[in-house]
Amino acid sequence: RESMADPTGEYNLKNTGVVMSKTADGQVQQLMAYEGAGTGFPVILGSLIFTMSLSEAAANSGSCSWVGRGVLDDGTLAAGFAEGTWERIGNELRGNVSLVHEVSTGQKIRTEGVMDFEARTFNGKMYDIE
Repeated sequence: RESMADPTGEYNLKNTGVVMSKTADGQVQQLMAYEGAGTGFPVILGSLIFTMSLSEAAANSGSCSWVGRGVLDDGTLAAGFAEGTWERIGNELRGNVSLVHEVSTGQKIRTEGVMDFEARTFNGKMYDIE
């Protein structure tokens, strides 16, 4: 179950690039590359991925996924996948992003953050999932 308790950490990531592509089944895919750090993860490298049909490309909310790799506090490497949702904040080039992560260490984490396209940042809070 997800715990709605206090955050167990935070993350601060900087956007390093955007890749737009067309999937094999004809969808629009937007990949936002990030690097930075978070609580327990002094190095985080990852991509926030949005996949939608051409007709849904103007939507202000939807599903998204994350693929990441990083270094833990003890120097070991870890990787993870996450699935979640995003919602645009008004008419701003920002969105709230909620993800549930499964890490290769067996850890499960929920993150709540803001992806800011103009500031080129993706910052938020981490919560342990019990």
